[in-house]
Amino acid sequence: MKTRKTGTGKSEIATSQGNMQRLWRKLHSALGETASGDTGDHTTEEFVTFFTDKIASVRASTAATPLYDVPYKSTPVLVDWTTVTAEEVEKLIGSAAVKACRLDPVPTWLVKDFRELS
Repeated sequence: MKTRKTGTGKSEIATSQGNMQRLWRKLHSALGETASGDTGDHTTEEFVTFFTDKIASVRASTAATPLYDVPYKSTPVLVDWTTVTAEEVEKLIGSAAVKACRLDPVPTWLVKDFRELS
């Protein structure tokens, strides 16, 4: 008996639109797993014991492995600073592209709008 696919993997990922919860739900569904609200009967103590034992096991199995010799690399140090004017800073900020990232502490457009306040 043939089953019909409901969509391609790419389209399923695209419809998730960055929603990780929806993406994982689609993945679990594709793998034939059913979603359940049951988190199991494990206690926090069992969780701690499992990971403590796991760490001990990894350490024991790698104890004889020689340490990696990290080659020394000199890193540049900023020693000399060139004085800049407020006008130069304003020009530099003004020439920056207006792009945004979730990790930005302040949106670029806001910095650009308020760069002349001094």
